[in-house]
Formats: sequence, C-alpha cells, structure tokens
Amino acid sequence: MNKRDIGNLIYYERTKRGIGLPRLTDGVCSASVLKRLENGERLPDFLVLERLVERLGKSLNKMEFLHSETAYDIYYLRESIELYVEERKYEEATDALAYYENLLQGREPMHWQYICKMRAVLAREQEDDYKKAALLLEEAMEQTLPGFDLNRLDYYLLGESELLLLLMWIQEKIDVDLAHTTVDGNRLLHYIKGACQDEEVLANIYSKAVWVLGNMELKRENPREALWYTLKGQKMLAENGILLHMPQFLERILRLTEGEDEKAYGEWKKQRDALKWVYEEYDEPYETTRLALWNSYRQQEVYFVCELVSQERKIRKHSQEKLADALYIDQKTVSRLEGGKYKPKKETFERIKEYLELDRDICSTRLVVDDFALLEMEREIARQNHYKNYEEAEWLFHQLKARLSMEWNENRQYVKYMEVCFAREKGEISGEEAVGRCVEALQITRKNVGLEEIDRVVLGRMEAMIVNYIAVNYYRMGRDKEAIAVLKKVKTGYENSKMDMKHHYVVVSLVLRNLAAYYEECNQFEEAILACETGARLELKCKRGNMLGFFVEQRAYTTERMTDGRLPGKFDYQRSYQIFKLMREENKMGSLQNAYETLYQEAID
Repeated sequence: MNKRDIGNLIYYERTKRGIGLPRLTDGVCSASVLKRLENGERLPDFLVLERLVERLGKSLNKMEFLHSETAYDIYYLRESIELYVEERKYEEATDALAYYENLLQGREPMHWQYICKMRAVLAREQEDDYKKAALLLEEAMEQTLPGFDLNRLDYYLLGESELLLLLMWIQEKIDVDLAHTTVDGNRLLHYIKGACQDEEVLANIYSKAVWVLGNMELKRENPREALWYTLKGQKMLAENGILLHMPQFLERILRLTEGEDEKAYGEWKKQRDALKWVYEEYDEPYETTRLALWNSYRQQEVYFVCELVSQERKIRKHSQEKLADALYIDQKTVSRLEGGKYKPKKETFERIKEYLELDRDICSTRLVVDDFALLEMEREIARQNHYKNYEEAEWLFHQLKARLSMEWNENRQYVKYMEVCFAREKGEISGEEAVGRCVEALQITRKNVGLEEIDRVVLGRMEAMIVNYIAVNYYRMGRDKEAIAVLKKVKTGYENSKMDMKHHYVVVSLVLRNLAAYYEECNQFEEAILACETGARLELKCKRGNMLGFFVEQRAYTTERMTDGRLPGKFDYQRSYQIFKLMREENKMGSLQNAYETLYQEAID
C-alpha cells in the first residue's frame, strides 16, 4: 500500500461525511497539501497526516509506519518529557522540553501546540499556577483552532489531540473559577462519541471527559453524579481492555461508594486490591492521586526503514556494495541508511523497494481499502475469533472478502490466512496442510524468508499472526518443541530491533501467552514463568488488561506444578479472577471458577 492509497482512504472518508477541504485543514495545513495527498502526489509531515486522520474521527492505530530514526527520536523525546512529568521529575522535564524547542528551531503550529501544552502541565503540577496553565492551553488551542468557542462546539472538527487540549482547558477553568464555568456534560460526551469513531481512542477521550466532569460534580458536592460519570468511564475502559486511568477510577469509585453502598464497595475493593497487587508485584507505579489528561493512547505498529533494508539485504546475502551498485548510490550512503543516520529520498526509497521486492511503504494499513469501516470489520473478526465465536467471525470474513481487491499482496495474504484458520477450525484440513498453507501465505509478502530465518527480521503484524498460527498447529499435532522454536524466533526478531516492543504489543503479547502455555506443558517451568512475567510487564507498560489475568493465572498454575503444590497459587487465582472481573471477561471468569472449585472445594472469592 502506498501514499496514493492513504490519500484515497482520506478522500473517501472526507467525502462520505461531506467535509470540505477548508474545514478539514483549518489550522493544520493548506488545502493544497491535502489535495496533493489525496491525489497520491506527496505524503505530508507525519504530524499533519496524523491530525487530518484524527479530525476524521479515525486513528493511526490501524496503520503501520516505517520511520527514520530521526523521526522516531522526536516521538521518543515527547515520551521522555511526559514520563518525566509522570514521575514528577519536573527539572528534567523542563530541560527536555527546552531541548525539544531548540531542536525544532521554529514555531510550526503543531509542534508549538505541544510545547504550550506541556508548559501548561508543568505550570499546573510544578507551580500550582492554574491561571498560567489556562492561558498556555488557550495559546495551544489557538495554534490549530483560532478563535475557539466552546458554545459553538458542534461547528468544529476536533481530533484526539485537540480534544485532549479542550479537556485540559475545561479542567483549568473548573479549578480557577468553578462558579462561572458551565459545561453541558451530556452535550460534550455526545460530541466525543461522534468525533471518535475508533474504539480505543474513544475509550481514552471519553474516560478523560467523564473524569473531568466528575471533578466538576465533586467540587459542586454532587457525589452521586460524580459516581455516575466515574462508572461510565470505568466501563468504557474495561470493555476495550485498557488499563489507562483504571487505578484512578477504582480509587474514586471506592471513595464514592464507601459508607453508601457497602456491597458495591466490597466488590470494587477486591478488584482494586488485585490490580494494585499486580502493579506492586512488577514494580509499576500505581498512580491514584492524579490523572494525566495530556496523554494520548497510541498502539501504532512502527518499524525502522534502516532495519528493514538491512534485514532484507542480508537475507538475500547481498553486500552493501552490491546494493549500492544496483541503486546507483554510494556505498557510504547505504551504510548511513542502515545505520539510521540517513533518511532515503523518495526516489531512492522506491528503488530500494523495487530491488528488494518490498511491499511496505512509509505509511500503510494492514489491508488495502478505501473505507476505514473495512479495517474496523477486520478488527471485529479478530475479536470474534478471540472469543471463539467462529461462525460469526466467518460470516463477517465473507462480507469483508467480497469487498477486498485481490490486486494487493496484503489483501491476498490476509484472505489466504483466514481461509486456512476457518478450514482448520472446522476440521476440513489437517494440521500439516494448515502449516503448509500458512507458509505460502507468509511468503506472499516475505518471498525470501523461511521459518528458519524469521529471527533475523522484524515481522509485520499479519506476518507474525501467521507464524503464531503455524506454532498453534504444531502444538496441536504434538510437536511442542517445534511450536516453541518458531515462537522463540518471532520473539527474538522483535527483541533484536532498536524499536521498543510496545510498538508491537498485539503480536508480542500473543506470542508470550502461547510460549507460557507451551513451556508449561513441556515441563519447562522456569521458562514458562519468565514468559508470564515478561507478558505481565508488557501489559502494564502498554496500559492493557487483555491478557493480564491470564499471565497471573498461568504463573500461579506453573508455580504449583513446579513445586509439586508446595507453593499453592490459591491467592493468585483469586487475584486473576478479580482481574478478569474488572476487565469484564466473563468467559474467563467461568472457566477459572470451575477449576478453582475442583482444586479447593470452595467457591472463588
């Protein structure tokens, strides 16, 4: 998928909603920049692309990116600034923010917006100067929303970043002058639901909004209304498997139910205690006194151009000199490119792709489509498969397949893989045939990579899912060692990358889950426990709760087996049960409850 297809995607979504060029680009870029993008002529700066997609209510979480190390350094610097603030290292945050400003050497609107936003955070947290923070946030909003008027909210197209600024500004207004701050909570939440069509972005923004509205009601001494907002936010986070803000919401729920509803208080306390124990067990800070409104929620798949080129060249056993000759460039340029010190020009990157037979572009989606709804359908199919609702998943898959163009390798790979999965689950093909077909699917995009070489590359998400399913079939055929070996290779490929593994959370978490189970089955107990602990830490780092309960439960079970019951996992089973309950995973609660009653002849509590 290339820039033309990204442009088509944006054009389709914009025209479907009847949004004109000037309205979408207002304060972000010129209409001509968007026009060039939609015509496939040029990709804009990443921040511009991100903001345009956000304003359409979508998220770049459904896209994969090839970054130069220079571009990644900017985002890493932002993460460092925010981490310093979270850890209350305000001097370090101030210095890093000053470095960020000097590095950019200009007042490009979206960079300056970020600088003003983080200055506002520091004014609030370090100086307790709410008025200064409010003024800085107004300056930040002015960069892309000149003349913003909250009373005309429906007029604006606000993306995720701008909604965060708005919520921060509302919070400051509440703290500075509550008596003269009027916010229509229902109207604000209705706007957010319409503006954020990506479920995970909605969960982030909506939970922050109800937190701010809850703060307003608490200041007005309306605890029931504050609890109503808080419960809505917790439900939204749990249903999307997100731990972001969860500790803060649980503490507020406990505070508002204590002495008012002892039964509810008792149930929520069990869930809070279980989650808090996991945070403390893995030395993660359990923040309860504040909620970071400034944080976005990102799960983008990110790769380095330099690593991709280097890996593909080495697999083909080509020297840097041979690649340089083929591309008509200097060998030093190839060396600098693979070292992350050089960002290839458009023409050079296209020649590299052609020579190495690469399908990836700087920015691509997992499927090549012209409608974001199809990407959301693909996600729903994955969700239904996760819960073993195979009939529903297969029905949705056939609807999606009918709308996909088989012109693109990504689409052909996805269809071939899914057809293998459904055929195998229905018993129509053997495990051996499933493995063979999966290898064929993998090589649609990795023509020169066999299973023995996957530890030398950083696989894309779909590629990793295919290899994981190969391991699943090995395991079902009783070939446990082969299942473990292939998963270890996937994990090694990600570990060898310069990229933080959090940018590949979905597949890495799944690989760790299966490794933990397969190791335990093979009596490799220490390896199984390590996989559980690594997985739990990754879940907490990425603010996810999808597999947290599993890793706690599996570690308890493995420890019991390893010690022949000398270290019983009774209390850890109870904790994992409460985590499943917190994250509203009823199916996992039921199976754990049955197992617990068999082990201990009592109901789990």
